[in-house]
Amino acid sequence: MIIKNNQKGVSIYLVVIMISILMSAVLGLTSIIIGGVKTSETLGYSAKALYAADTGIEQALYNIKTTSGTCSNFNGSFETDYTWDVTMTNSENGDIDCSATGTIIISSGTYRTVKRKIEASY
Repeated sequence: MIIKNNQKGVSIYLVVIMISILMSAVLGLTSIIIGGVKTSETLGYSAKALYAADTGIEQALYNIKTTSGTCSNFNGSFETDYTWDVTMTNSENGDIDCSATGTIIISSGTYRTVKRKIEASY
C-alpha cells in the first residue's frame, strides 16, 4: 500500500502565520507603550510650564510690593527652556495702575512646547 503525503510544507506555512500574528501583537503593544511614554512626558512638561507661569505671578507681586504699587509688563526666563510673559491691567480703567483695586495679572508660562496661563487679581 502506497500512502501519498500531500501535506509537505504545511508546517512552514503554519509557523509563518504564527510568527506574523505574534509580530502584529508585539508591534501593537509597542505602539501603545510608546504613546503612553509620550503622554507622560507631556504631562511633566505641563507641570513645568505651570510653575514657570507661577514664577511670573510671584515676580509681579514682588515687583508691585517693592516699588510701591508701580508695575509694568515684563517677561523672563530661567535656563533655556522656562519662560514667562506677564501682562498687568486694571479692570476698572484698563491701564497699568497696580495701586488701585481691580488689578489683573496674567502670566503665561512656557516649557519647551507646552504653554500654561495663570490669572491673578487683587
